[in-house]
Amino acid sequence: MTLRDKVAVVTGGSRGIGRAICLGLARQGAKVLVASRTEADTSTGTEFVRYAAGTIHDTARMIQTEGGSAVGIKCDVAQADDIRRLVDFTLARFGRIDILVNNAGIDCESPVVDLDIDLLDRCLAINVRAALLLCKFALPGMLAQRSGSIFCISSGAAHGYRPGRVGYSMSKAALERMFLSLAEEVRPCHIAVNVLVPGRVDTWMNRRGDWPGTAHIPMAQPEAIIPAAVWLAQQTAASFTGQVVERSDFGVTWGPLAK
Repeated sequence: MTLRDKVAVVTGGSRGIGRAICLGLARQGAKVLVASRTEADTSTGTEFVRYAAGTIHDTARMIQTEGGSAVGIKCDVAQADDIRRLVDFTLARFGRIDILVNNAGIDCESPVVDLDIDLLDRCLAINVRAALLLCKFALPGMLAQRSGSIFCISSGAAHGYRPGRVGYSMSKAALERMFLSLAEEVRPCHIAVNVLVPGRVDTWMNRRGDWPGTAHIPMAQPEAIIPAAVWLAQQTAASFTGQVVERSDFGVTWGPLAK
């Protein structure tokens, strides 16, 4: 129970990678705040029900069934007030935040000439701005306690070209640069800040999209991300910070991939 009594906030925790991280942290003793917009299951009738199904309360119940501690909190990370309320609720309920996982994200698939501006704005709001605001609101407490681990979920799209995904790639590249810079800002207060690139994972986003240039990459199940997520959650600025971690089919490798 390497994270016993730690308090973790995970965005996008209703399904896929976010749910797997919630479960993995809880199994190590963390009290988990499962945050997402998905409070009601609307997957009925979708092509990939198995991947689209799930709510924050489903994830929380799964953790509770295993004997862990979890609370589902509805949060649209595109809304600053929702993010602030998420942090305030966590502090009121548990008194602290030790682990912050910025997992919520959406796609932005389109050639640039056809790109819908509203979609681009929402992609940047969720993939970039929301992660910064969650850190902004949670950091005062973490700075005061002089400890904590923060990491985000990025994508290989941040490091190379994929057809029709310039907007998405831009958002993930910005996210990575933000977190690597933040790592230096909070290093003196012993807070670790890192980036986790999960590879191609069997999720709703990957199932519903046929991304050119990725068909040859095997899809891992979301549970494959748990060891890397748990390991990052244990880190401090003294042990490991300011890095991009990549989960591969051969285990976990890490290095300054984005520097």
